[in-house]
Amino acid sequence: MTPSCPAPPTPPRFPGCRVPTTFEDQGEMEFAGRASMQVFEGFYATVRVEDVLGGRRVVKAFHRPGTAAREAVALAALGRMTPPWIAVPKLIALQREGDREVMVQTYVPGVPLAEATPEPSSAAAHALAEQVVDVVTHWHAQEGAAFEDLRGGTHADFLASYSADVRDLGSWLEEADHIDPGLRERIRGTARAVPDLLRPLADDPPVFIHDDCHAGNFLVDPEAFVLTGVIDPGAARYSHRELDLFHLADAAEGLRLWERAVARRPLARGASARRGLFRIWDDVKHARATGWWDDEWFLRRVGAFERL
Repeated sequence: MTPSCPAPPTPPRFPGCRVPTTFEDQGEMEFAGRASMQVFEGFYATVRVEDVLGGRRVVKAFHRPGTAAREAVALAALGRMTPPWIAVPKLIALQREGDREVMVQTYVPGVPLAEATPEPSSAAAHALAEQVVDVVTHWHAQEGAAFEDLRGGTHADFLASYSADVRDLGSWLEEADHIDPGLRERIRGTARAVPDLLRPLADDPPVFIHDDCHAGNFLVDPEAFVLTGVIDPGAARYSHRELDLFHLADAAEGLRLWERAVARRPLARGASARRGLFRIWDDVKHARATGWWDDEWFLRRVGAFERL
């Protein structure tokens, strides 16, 4: 039997990030004066972009309970931690639509960076890529008091924090009998590399991370090729900067975002292997939260890590 989805992690606490803690029942959420609507099916939510009286807004109806409040806290934190000239959606309301939790937020103009990349060798591409790295560097310049795990626990060092997450996710894997047993054990086996791979990071401080900063979550003016906004924080919290950086290699490869970030501030030895490890367990995190699973996807991830 496939295990049920566990309750979402407790969101980290950020001073000044106050969001509603209750949901208002809106039925079908009929907005007066709605002129048009676009609908996108996302990993975590059905997303509607609506034109209503007073302007455009984004409505996210989450597939799993408990996700909306966590994302609202992360969004508020992202707004505080991001440079003021880069737009971040603002929470309008937390509501219910039938049995689904809904987050209504302001609209940020732009298209995903992964869909609007200029010619990679052009000056525009270079400038745009540097803007992205500037924003990520800005996040990572803001230090926290402790490393936070995905459940909201705090730890004195990154090894303890990340090990707690891997143990938690590994327990879910152990009960997930819809996963091929051999593949499951290969994934869990990667955890044995955690102490050695994270040891070079022992002296690094906890910093603010977006937690899902792939190219699709940076928005761009498709004509001027200027960064306009950042959206969809994952489990934004204080942790190690490499948990952000590995996402930079996942899309818009022509911009070489990972390479640019590493060139600006070199990483400790073992960075390529850590990137492979982080990719695997980040995908396990998404699988637990959404119910998604793809054997072939994980076989490729694990195989690539084992060949390092």
